[in-house]
Amino acid sequence: MRIIKQPKIKTIKSLLFKNKALLIGTIAFSIIMAGLNVYLAFILKMLINISVDGEVSDLLQLVLIVIVFLSLYLIVSVFQYWLKNKYVKEALVSYKDAITEKIIKKDLSDFRRKNSGSYISVINNDVKTIETDYVEGNIIIMTQVTLFLFGLGSMFYLNIQVAIVAVILSLLPVITSIALNGKVAFLQKNVSEKNESYTTTIKDIFNGFTVIKSFGVEKEVSKAISNANSSLEVDKRKFKNLTELIKSLTEVSGFVVVVGTFTFGTWLAINGKTTPGDVLAYIQLLNYLLGPIVILAEYVNKRKAGAVLVTKIDNLLSENEQRDAGIEKDHFENKIAFENVSFSFDGEQDVLSDISLELEKGKSYAIVGLSGSGKSTLVNLLMGYYESYRGKISIDDVELKEINSTSLYKMLSVIQQEVFMFDAPIENNIFLYKSYSQEALDDAIKMSGLDGFIDKKGADFNCGENGSQLSGGEKQRVSIARALIKGTPILLLDEATSSLDNETAQAIEKSILNLKNTTRIIVTHKLNGDALSIYDEIIMMKNGRVVEKGSFTDLIEKRGFFYSLYNVTYTESEKEAVPSF
Repeated sequence: MRIIKQPKIKTIKSLLFKNKALLIGTIAFSIIMAGLNVYLAFILKMLINISVDGEVSDLLQLVLIVIVFLSLYLIVSVFQYWLKNKYVKEALVSYKDAITEKIIKKDLSDFRRKNSGSYISVINNDVKTIETDYVEGNIIIMTQVTLFLFGLGSMFYLNIQVAIVAVILSLLPVITSIALNGKVAFLQKNVSEKNESYTTTIKDIFNGFTVIKSFGVEKEVSKAISNANSSLEVDKRKFKNLTELIKSLTEVSGFVVVVGTFTFGTWLAINGKTTPGDVLAYIQLLNYLLGPIVILAEYVNKRKAGAVLVTKIDNLLSENEQRDAGIEKDHFENKIAFENVSFSFDGEQDVLSDISLELEKGKSYAIVGLSGSGKSTLVNLLMGYYESYRGKISIDDVELKEINSTSLYKMLSVIQQEVFMFDAPIENNIFLYKSYSQEALDDAIKMSGLDGFIDKKGADFNCGENGSQLSGGEKQRVSIARALIKGTPILLLDEATSSLDNETAQAIEKSILNLKNTTRIIVTHKLNGDALSIYDEIIMMKNGRVVEKGSFTDLIEKRGFFYSLYNVTYTESEKEAVPSF
């Protein structure tokens, strides 16, 4: 099997903490900011005490201290938010890049197990929540914890009795937050799953817009969207209701802390055990106890919910991530062999049965048969789309399952009936983000029959979303050109000329058959005698089995299954060619 157990690698979660210098700088300046905020309480204490029994010189000295304090506060504040924003940006860039890279590197079979809407939801919804609740949340939590500790320490410094009362009362909001912690994480996970479902529904509807309109199911589709939207918003409301409840309970608990502590401090002042300045300092310091408690109650829960999403993404992307392990094989030297190969999609009924073939290097093969005979499935197995087949498929005696998938796709190119186009110029759709010479581009354009279109529109003509500005035949030609320019030793065509008129299809097919040093395996339903006679071998399939194989002449003379299919197809083509009057 291509899946090979390897040492456990780091999860992409670690990328959120990759830039340690920025993170440490952010934390350091956050701690300084917390200290400056707490020092403000002492400035207020000095101001009140000066107003009671101080002198003008004391006030002027304090004003100078305040000016220095505010200047330092401004400088530290600017550096703190600059470092924080830069750290968050760097972390999210690395994290999102890693997500897309891991998605792109998934095997085709792995990728198809999930609806692509799941991946879109991860990037659009989950990552945004992780940014605000987890990445920024970590910084907020560390800052607020520091502010709380500095505030509490200052209160102990001023009066131990007041500090003890404040600590006891502060336990109320903490207990409230802890009690509802697990529920918040559970509801956040539900919201993420509903977001995923809603995104998937919208994506499928947009992709199938033509079908929706042509079958007149707009009303039913709108209802499906409404149901998915309603389900999402219900769970979002539950999540918001709970977070708001926690916030309200925390605020009420905070009021108890403020009133209780202030009442105790006032009692001490009445009894001459503290000064008015100390009481004002208590009030200010309570802000640095109560504020952090309220914020921590919210963000500890949010951070835990964000951590659930981080784990979800790690699990989603780590499934079968070692599938690229295997044998490196970059050259095709001899033959492709199918030995007693059988395959079933559901594990019960075989769609391919006991296939045994040898496809030699440099030769051309046509795979023909009625619809549902297994032609495309045979090609898909060779492309490594499925690994659950029985028997053996090998390239140069190396089992296909053991070949690294990256190496496999360096040897194989496939041109399929369904063509995906990027919203980009034709030239870019042929290159697919790689670099090729102008000569290679010109050859691919000519062989694919795109030269006339390029001469008229230009290579920079934008294809539109999924080729919306091109006809089906033009998209097919682009697909053929992108496979030809890749120049792999093995070329697979799966009904690649089905969207083209007969004359163009035959011209392209002959160009491909004239390729040197290329093994050409072509699935076709167009049984044109002139083209078929050029193939080295024709493989006739029926009900998932190879029932005949040989040259065009041999199979015609044999008068078997191929002969019957060819005669039916040829007769129908003749009838279509006869004009009616």
